[in-house]
Amino acid sequence: MDDWSREAHVPADLADRALRRRSHRRLGTAVIAALATAAVVTSVALVVPRFGPHDPVATPARHEVIHLAPAHRPPAKVTSGVDTEGGILTDTGNSPPQKMLAAGRVAVSAYWTGRRHKTGNGGETFDRTWYLLDPVTRTYRKTPWAYLDVAPGLRYAAVLEKTLPARRIGVLDMETRKVLAWIPVDRPVGGIAWSPDGTRLLATAYDRDPDGDSEPHTECPPGSGGEAPVEGPGSEDHPPIPNMIGTSRTGFYVIDVAAADAGDFHAVDPCAAESSPWNTRRDFQWSTDGSLVYEWGVSTERPALFYDLGGRPHDPPSPDSLVLSRGSQAGVSPDGRLLAGPAGLPTAVTELSTGKVVGSQQVLQLLAWADDDHLIGLGCAGTCGNEFNNGLVLVSVDGRKSLQLAAFRKNTQKPGSWEPVLTLR
Repeated sequence: MDDWSREAHVPADLADRALRRRSHRRLGTAVIAALATAAVVTSVALVVPRFGPHDPVATPARHEVIHLAPAHRPPAKVTSGVDTEGGILTDTGNSPPQKMLAAGRVAVSAYWTGRRHKTGNGGETFDRTWYLLDPVTRTYRKTPWAYLDVAPGLRYAAVLEKTLPARRIGVLDMETRKVLAWIPVDRPVGGIAWSPDGTRLLATAYDRDPDGDSEPHTECPPGSGGEAPVEGPGSEDHPPIPNMIGTSRTGFYVIDVAAADAGDFHAVDPCAAESSPWNTRRDFQWSTDGSLVYEWGVSTERPALFYDLGGRPHDPPSPDSLVLSRGSQAGVSPDGRLLAGPAGLPTAVTELSTGKVVGSQQVLQLLAWADDDHLIGLGCAGTCGNEFNNGLVLVSVDGRKSLQLAAFRKNTQKPGSWEPVLTLR
């Protein structure tokens, strides 16, 4: 009503204009009064619509609780110089890093360290400690959150409070370090992921801690997608073995962040995809264009399953299905021509249209595309005598150029080792 009252007003010179028209049109005093009265009545109808017979003329198109700044387009190229848009930022002297790591389109927006510890009921859980980028100082700062994800543009983070699963989701301004709004959910959630356009959140719901003990196990009924196939000679004569799953995942929300509204909950059968008693965290992920969500398959026989944003099963889109079936983490290049291969020393990049190998890289894994000609990968120290002694590197598609971005981690299997989160700048 306050907004309408500012929009609707009687012109200050209404009477003067009416008097000027009188000499031309010979309007009477009664007509002038009627004009003024009509204008006042119209103004009142706009300010207080419940007293008028019609709906308000102007209504907000969309109710926004959070006024999100538009996400910047990521830099197109890796550039030299720390202050250029796609500049290379390194910190090879600290592990975990203290200064911002970035190259081209991608930056390390956060990282976490994890340890298992005992719970009050005699079980165990895996607890993460998160360090979030401060885009102003270009450093990483410790946070109190149990789980988080960073939106493209490095301006906002979605956060979950300890302990998981959480009953509300916070939207954090990374520059001010203040929570802009809390979004309540009816079903507690344990995982969150920003959409590719940075306007929505995909929140995965769980009944129990997704990083805790897998008990109690659930047996998937016969005929469900959670059955494990019997392999070996004569397997065609035996029915599949019922699969025991340990996850408490129940479904997901697609959240309109600006409106701070969780919307409808979409239930998904945990037995729809093959799993195991130890695979308790099964977060949903976004498709490349943000039109679908999916969950990873655990084998080539059980590919990833896709759902529309209403929770209904959907055919796998291309090239997402190709990327997932080939185990590619980096996926397709920004220009859509090349596909990064799966983990394994050495890695390879193929031409998407022909399948021809166009480059091989002496790294353990390709994690993200820095631009059309470079990737961020996981390189191993020295001559790769120990695959668990590794760190982030920038490598060219042809494999001829490589630059160390972060200090090598001496043992990634050791508790407390840091794990990076890569996000578009």
